[in-house]
This record gives sequence, C-alpha cells and structure tokens, in this order.
Amino acid sequence: MEPVRVLRLLHVREGRESDFVESYRSVLQRAERFPGHLGEQLCRSLDDPARWLLTSEWESLECVQRWRTDPGHQALVGPMNACLHEDRSTSVFRIRDLAGTVAG
Repeated sequence: MEPVRVLRLLHVREGRESDFVESYRSVLQRAERFPGHLGEQLCRSLDDPARWLLTSEWESLECVQRWRTDPGHQALVGPMNACLHEDRSTSVFRIRDLAGTVAG
C-alpha cells in the first residue's frame, strides 16, 4: 500500500466560520475512527482568512475511496460543505518519502 494525502482547498462563507469549524469537528471525530485514516490538519490562510486548507493522510487510495463511499458520509460532510462557496477543490497525492535518496 502506498500512503496518500488528500488536499482540500476551501472558501468559507463570511459569517459561517464557527459553523464550519464545528461541523468539521464532527467529520474529524468519525474520520479518526475510520480504517486507514492516519491524520488530519485544518489550516486557515493568513493572507485571506476566508481560505482554508484541509489535509488528511491515509494508508492508501483505497482507504480514501472507502471513506468517500461509506454509508452516511454525505450526510456527515453536508453541514460542513454548506458553509463553503462552490469554488472548492480536492486533490489526492501519493506520498513519496525521499529521505536519504536523491530526487531526480
């Protein structure tokens, strides 16, 4: 299995920041118990406080796919997504550990 990192670039609606953080906490509580979930970070931009970055690390792409298709997932993330503008994006990256090697 190759670990992957999911990056979500988010644009939170003005006045919905506390709702967003609270609903994210519910998602995080479930994700932390989900098989293959390795960790997560939520970051807020210093340049534009409406912009947020959510990263999560998973054991494999298959684990991410199981998370996304888990029954109840859409209902779980719905309140969080309701706080966002539509100009959000999600990307999945394979993690490469280049420690001790020369990148070419």
